[in-house]
This record gives sequence, structure tokens and C-alpha cells, in this order.
Amino acid sequence: MTKTLQDLIDESIFISTEYQARLAELTGDSEWSVDFSAPSFTLSSDDSVALSPYLLGTESESRGSWIWSWQELGHFPDSVVSAAIQAREAGSQHGISELTTDELVLEDGLARRLTLATKAVTGIYAHYPVQAGAGVRAWLLLDGDLLELEAPTVNRMGRVMAQALQTGTAVNHLKAVDSYARLRGAHIEWDTEATAVITATDGALRLWFDEGKISGIEPAEPTVDADELNRCAAHAASLREQMRSERSEVERIAASEAAQHSAAREEAAAREAAEREAAAARQAEAEAAAQREAEQEAREEAARAEREAAEREAAEREAREAEEVEGTTTTDRVYTDVSDPYDQDPRDDAQPGRVTTGSFDDAAVAEDRDADEFEQIETEEFQEAPATTERETVEVDEAEESHEAYKPAAFRVAGEAPDLEAEREEAEHAPKKETKEKKGFFSRFFGL
Repeated sequence: MTKTLQDLIDESIFISTEYQARLAELTGDSEWSVDFSAPSFTLSSDDSVALSPYLLGTESESRGSWIWSWQELGHFPDSVVSAAIQAREAGSQHGISELTTDELVLEDGLARRLTLATKAVTGIYAHYPVQAGAGVRAWLLLDGDLLELEAPTVNRMGRVMAQALQTGTAVNHLKAVDSYARLRGAHIEWDTEATAVITATDGALRLWFDEGKISGIEPAEPTVDADELNRCAAHAASLREQMRSERSEVERIAASEAAQHSAAREEAAAREAAEREAAAARQAEAEAAAQREAEQEAREEAARAEREAAEREAAEREAREAEEVEGTTTTDRVYTDVSDPYDQDPRDDAQPGRVTTGSFDDAAVAEDRDADEFEQIETEEFQEAPATTERETVEVDEAEESHEAYKPAAFRVAGEAPDLEAEREEAEHAPKKETKEKKGFFSRFFGL
């Protein structure tokens, strides 16, 4: 027969209320300390008052969930988590997902409802919520000889039921009353579903029900004698003993699962450690490769800089050597606005002729000629000669006769055979000039 979570709650609600009253009488306002390694739940004001704690789970407001203690075994002694595992086994048997799901979304009253359901399957009926951290509360079941109840009386049972009904936790009152009477060792007799008589050592109570809810309680005549009450008490004790035996078996299950969980954690830890080492090795290799690459780039950059410096030095040296050559003029000084002054097409109207060269006194030119006159003379010096066999010379302007002028050599028509004898004779009779001739750029360029 399957049950729901509410069915288990109804079965334990009344007896749980009576045990909670007993726990309150025992502890009062004193503080308690919990030691799961012992395990023990001890009264701070009197350490002789000790109970056995069973950890069911924790509720976390920050996380917003409930987690059963059996989610990851091996962190607590097997006996401490045995009640939670017992609830899980009952949940598997009855198909109650709340008892078999390791983590549940937190709702109002969820932790208390799960605790009440666990009481019905473990026979441990006292509980205590303790603060385990900021916003975290651990729910414990407590057991011990100090919590044992006295023989039931109808007066006490009536007060307990009335108190429990005020919480509104019970839904099926018929189930709740029947379970309470049997677990307490009292006798219950049902006339119909509308009425039942509970008999205890001090008398009897009649309970009236309306649509499954208790509608009234009144005194009644006992329906059984003392022998029957003793039998009922023995039956209740055997039920509690049966659940204790089941809990002992559960502890063996807990030990086996704890070993598996511990092995799994160790394996996971080893795997994570190996992954971290591998990641560290990859990182180190990547850093080493990056370092090698950086060093290679630095070497290449240094070599490139060295080559560039050498090239610049060579270019500067060539430039200095070119400037230091006596009597030379570089094109970059003549044609400042043209990159390649010599890379020009020939003029369309150019005619063949003879080019003559001459020299003039640099000092005189520097003193008496300005830049425009010098340019004009140099231009006239390279005018094209008419295509005749006669030699012509360029006369120096009368205004410049006071200075030592140069006499241009006669030029010859291209293709005309030179009269070497006449030229040698003319050269012999020509006056000697003491000034040193200096070739201009065009003369040097054309190889004349």
C-alpha cells in the first residue's frame, strides 16, 4: 500500500506534539551543543543530559533549497545520517519523491513537513532545528531514554490532540487519531467512521468526526480492561523496536554508500589535481613558447635594427665621400625639386652639333657676376652649333673683358672627321692659360 508525504505527516503529528512537549520540559530555556563526531546533543547547563542526534538535512535561505544529509555520505558518522537514509528508503518504497530527491526548492514549512514524515518511518519523534550558519538551519531528530513518555492517559492525550489541531498540519484526522492511539499503547475502538473511543489507564474519550475532521471530544466509558491495555502497550513497543532494527540495517547501507562516496570524491579530487597539473604544464609550455617567440622576435628586431643602422651608416658615409670629392657637384644640389633630373626625354627640336667646354676664373665670377649672369653664360656655352664646317667661338661680353675670360673651344659638327694636324698646330700656338680649368656638371655628365 503506497502512501503520500501527507499520510506520513498525519501518522506522526499527534505523537510528535507530545514528544516536543516532553523535550521542552527537559531543556527549558537552556542552550544545547551538538557534536556529530561523538555523536551527542548536550544540554549546556547540565552535560549529564545528553541525547543522540540524527541529522536529516539543512535548509538554506540564501541557497533557497533543502538538502538531505544523504546527498553526499562520508562527512558524518553512519549513525548520524541513518534516519535520513531510512526516510529515503521509505520514500522509495511508497513513491514519495520528496524523500528521495536530494535537493528540494525551499518552501514555507517544507523542512518541518519533511521532519514530521521522517518521524513516522523512524520511530524517533522529537526534533530540534539548530542554526548552522548565516541563513542555514540544520534539522535534527533526537532520541534517548530521557525522552521516554509515561503511560498514556486520556487527559494528556486530549490536550495533545487539541494543541496539534491548532497548527492545521493534520489533514486526515481519522488517520492521525488511529496512529496516535496505537503508537502510544492506548486502545482505540471505532464504532463507525464518525466516532471512536480511546481507552487509557485513567479512563476513555469519545471522538466525533465530521467529513474526516474531529468535531468534538467527550468523556466515555472504557471499552477494555487493563490486560488489553498492556497488550496495546507491548504492541507499541514492538513497533518502535522494529523501526530501530531497520535503522541498524540502514547504518550498514550508510557505511557502504559512504565508502563509495568517499572513493568517488577521492577519484574526483585526483582527477581534478591531474587536470590542474596538466593545465599548469600547458600554461608553463605556452609561457615558455611565448618567451622563446619573444626572444626570437627580439633577436630579429635587434638584427634588423643593426642592419638598418649599418645601411644608414653606409649611406651617410657614401654621402660624405661624395661631398668630399674635390670639384664635384651632386644632382641633389642642382635639382632640388626633381628626384631624377637626368631621367628626361630628349627635346624634339634637338639638332646634332658640337659641344665645347671652357673654364673661367672662379674668383672673378664670384666677385663680379651674380647668379643670373652665370646661368646665362652657362646656357650660351651649350647652345647648339650650326651644321657647318667652320669653327665658331663665343666672345666674351665687352663689359666682362676686364676679367679673365674663358675661350670656348671650337666645336665640330657630329660626324665630321677631325683635322688632327690642324688642331695640334692650333693648340701649339694657342697661349697657355695658368688658371685651372674646372668642368661643369653637364660636361662631366656627358663625358667631355
